[in-house]
Amino acid sequence: MSGRGPPGPPCAPGGHAADASEILAVSFNQDQSCLAVATTRGVKIFSLDAGLECVFEHRMGACRIAEMLFRSSLLVVVGAGETHDMSPRRLKVFNTSTREVIADLPFPDTIAAVRLDRQKLVVVEARRATIFDLATLAAQREIATAPNERGVVAMTSDETGETSLVALPADAFVATRSGRASRDAADGHGHGDAVSLRRENRSSRLGVVVVHDCLNHHAVCEIRAHRAPLAAMAFCSDGSLLATASERGTVVRVHVLPAADEKNTRTFRRGVSSAVVRQLAFGGSPSGAGLALAASSEKGTVHVFELRAASSAGEDDATTRAAEPARASADAETGGSSSGSSSSSASSTTSRLLAWRAFGVGAAAATAKLAGAVSAKVAGVALGRELARSAADALDAEREVATVRLPAVSEGCEAARAKAAARGGFGVAGACAVRGAARDCLPATAPSAGSSTKTPSSAETRASSIRVVAVNGDALLCEYSVCLEKGDTRGPVLERERCVARAAAVAPAEKTESEKTRATARERSGGAEDDDVGLCGSVALNPADPVDLSASMSASMGQSLFLAKK
Repeated sequence: MSGRGPPGPPCAPGGHAADASEILAVSFNQDQSCLAVATTRGVKIFSLDAGLECVFEHRMGACRIAEMLFRSSLLVVVGAGETHDMSPRRLKVFNTSTREVIADLPFPDTIAAVRLDRQKLVVVEARRATIFDLATLAAQREIATAPNERGVVAMTSDETGETSLVALPADAFVATRSGRASRDAADGHGHGDAVSLRRENRSSRLGVVVVHDCLNHHAVCEIRAHRAPLAAMAFCSDGSLLATASERGTVVRVHVLPAADEKNTRTFRRGVSSAVVRQLAFGGSPSGAGLALAASSEKGTVHVFELRAASSAGEDDATTRAAEPARASADAETGGSSSGSSSSSASSTTSRLLAWRAFGVGAAAATAKLAGAVSAKVAGVALGRELARSAADALDAEREVATVRLPAVSEGCEAARAKAAARGGFGVAGACAVRGAARDCLPATAPSAGSSTKTPSSAETRASSIRVVAVNGDALLCEYSVCLEKGDTRGPVLERERCVARAAAVAPAEKTESEKTRATARERSGGAEDDDVGLCGSVALNPADPVDLSASMSASMGQSLFLAKK
């Protein structure tokens, strides 16, 4: 099949529709090294660095949301509503090392999404988002959003904690400042005479994103990203880029922050037909292969785009190519600095031919770019701004460098997906992450006999390769190696796969002292010992009366998930 390489090493059998119905949600952690799986029985955590191994499992009851904090022991879960304790309107902060609930936060509406970093916790409901301080779990700010039942949100993943940005769909109300209105007044926290709320037409606010600074509590910018409702968003690691996709799913846009100027926005063509974009994910290294962006859809494909250089890099390359003939002519006139007359003449002729060839390629590229710009301007005059943007998307959108096709799902997958959705699940098809190339995940290539083509070294191949990890509709976790070089003909290569529904933890962690004490108490009381059933030790919180949890939260954030395995 196109886009799929030879099979990888032996692994667990493939997934089935019955497996998919047990998985309610999956999510990657901030550094994309682990996968948290919310099931009808509890939570599982897989390590992508340990061969897709299941390193943690806890049967606490059906969960619809499970979010990790990097590789720490802090885990946030939301129940599926099968019991009162696991209500979809209750958020539980869980410590995987002690297997205890640190806090239990109630909410008036069903929780649609949760995001967290080193400083803040963001809880998204259907029409609002609440920002909490992660150390104390005290509510700090509420932000009104557009109807957001799908929980579309993006948050930065700065491990140092110096940056904390969150992107949310814009509300229909627009705050306008008058006189000496402050930034706090514009956010709705100032005096009523300094700020006025104006409701815009809801259709004109579709696809609008507002980026908020969670540390300083103000709006950074507003982006008119799409004309349709938003479907997915993602920040790069340092928060300088924001990728967005709409429910139409035909294009993906990358906005440069904080200005978010439309002139610097890059547009990538995902496809011609509409598709539900499941997730956007940045990955790679600017110093290596360059930044990569993956866009996965429920159609079972992951499109990989490359952001090797900024938009100005193409102009710099064109300028360099245009200057090469002049430099070649100057070199020909001087005859070189240290070469002989005959070798200098030969090298001068060769460099002149190469320079003029590069000039011809650069001129052709510049002409094509100019034609596209003129076409876009003509379309803007004839069709108006909105239709002109559609024409620009068709003319100027960049294509993907690779397409990963996940294994085909089994029969009954749609029924299994509907069954999982009926239990509060979000579906698993299309969840993806982008990681750097591993030493053991590089495809081996040998030059053919008599070939003069230079074979790239393993360091060069690793610098131009990434790994794409994605989950298909049958709960099958697959890892592919993808080369970002445009001339590469190998395509994505499947390296590993594992069914996340069937996998169990390799070895249970040794019981802590608190667990041993509870087990002894249960034995004395005649109760059965089962550490994986139910949650204990929770502290119910009231946002109006916060409790100091800094010690418990700091301990959880400082503990590693893999501490018991070392």
